[in-house]
Amino acid sequence: MTEHVSGRDVLKQAKDLYARYRDDVAPTGQRVTIVRFQPAENDPPEWKAKLEASKVSAEQKVKSFEHLGFEANHVVMPPGTTRAQFAAVLEQANQDPATRAIIVQFPPPAHLQPLVQRMDPAKDIDALTKGRSPYAACATAEGICRVVEPFAKDDPVIAVVGSKGFVGQGVVTTLRERGHRLMELDAGDDLRRVRDADIVVSVTGNPGILGPDHLRPHHRLVVDSGFVPQADGTVKGDVQRAAYDIPQHLTPVPGGIGPVEMATLMERVVRREVDPNAPSWKVEPRPYLTKDQLTAQQAPEVAVASTVAGPKAGPGQGSASLRTAAGQRSPTGQGITGQQGPATGPHGPASGNPVADAAKRRTGGASGGAAGLGPGPATPPTGPTRPHISTPPKPPTPPTPGGMGGPGR
Repeated sequence: MTEHVSGRDVLKQAKDLYARYRDDVAPTGQRVTIVRFQPAENDPPEWKAKLEASKVSAEQKVKSFEHLGFEANHVVMPPGTTRAQFAAVLEQANQDPATRAIIVQFPPPAHLQPLVQRMDPAKDIDALTKGRSPYAACATAEGICRVVEPFAKDDPVIAVVGSKGFVGQGVVTTLRERGHRLMELDAGDDLRRVRDADIVVSVTGNPGILGPDHLRPHHRLVVDSGFVPQADGTVKGDVQRAAYDIPQHLTPVPGGIGPVEMATLMERVVRREVDPNAPSWKVEPRPYLTKDQLTAQQAPEVAVASTVAGPKAGPGQGSASLRTAAGQRSPTGQGITGQQGPATGPHGPASGNPVADAAKRRTGGASGGAAGLGPGPATPPTGPTRPHISTPPKPPTPPTPGGMGGPGR
C-alpha cells in the first residue's frame, strides 16, 4: 500500500516551530510583497490554468507570512499590464525599507519576465534573480530535495523529470551538490527510463505525464510537484491517479509539495529577519524496500507458486523441488512453510500477489489509509546497499530547448 508523504504535516510543523517569532515580528510593520498576474478572458485555457495555480500559491503565501506576523502585500496585476507598470511595482518594493522580501509568482507574461531581474537580489527569497539571490535554488526545489533526503541514504538513482525547467534546474543542482546520482529527463526523452530509477521527482506541470507505464513498486518515493487546477474545481498533478498505488511512497496533489514550499519560505524569512539559528522543519525517515530487497522477497514466493501450480513432476521430483523451496528463507529470516497451501511470510499467509505481499510487509500487515508525516523509525531500512550502476544513456532524440516548463508557483 502506497504511503503519502504529507506536505500539510510539514507546513503544520513549520507553523508550530516559527509561531514563537510572531510577537517579535508583528510590531515592526515588516512586510512581504507578492506579485501575481491575472489572465484575460480570451487567453488560452492552458495559460489560464497556470495563472489559477499561481493565484492559489500566492494566497497560500499570504496566509503563511501573516502567520509569522508579517504584513502580506498581495499585488494583483491586471490583464494587459505594461512593462512600465510592472517595473514601477518592483521599484516601489525595492525602495520600501519595510518590504523585507519580494516574490513574483511564475509564470509572468513573456514580455514581462525579463523585468523580474530588476528585483533587489537582497530581497529575493525565492531565487528568481539568476544567481544573485542569497539562495541557490527556489523554495520549491529546496523543499523537494529535503523530502527526498531521508529516502536517499544508500546512493540510489534519482530521476528528475522536467530537469531543464526552473524548478527542475534547482532540484538537479541541489541534489548534484549533495553527491547524488541523477537521471535527468526532459522533453524529447523516453520517460519510461524512470523505471530504472529508485526515486522519481517530477516537476513538469504537465498533468498525468507519468502513469502505470512508468512507475514501479520498487520506486521507494515519487515526488509529484505538479499543480494544475481543472475547470471542475479539482487539481491534477504530474502523476495519474491510476498510478497512485504503485510506488512505496508518494507526495500527493494537492497537499504535497505546495505546502512544503510554504514551509521553506517561512523558514527562510524567519532566519533572515528574526533568528539565523531558527530550527529547520524535517521529514522523518520511514521504512522502504530497495529494489534488491523487493526482488529477494518476491523470488521465494514465485518459486513456491510455480512448483505447486505447475504440471505433475516425475517420481520424487515434485516433492524434492518443493522441499527445496520450503527450505529457502526470506531476507527477514522467516521461513516458507507448507507444501499444499500458499507461502507464509512474517505477516501471515501470502496472497499469491508478490507486489501486494511486499506492500503488506512494508506496512506490518495493517490496512487502512496512507500515513502522514509523523515520526518514523530512527534508522533506515536494513538490507544490502545497491551496487553502483551507471545512468542509462539518453536516446538519440535531443531534448527540446527550454525544458518542459514547471508547476504553477
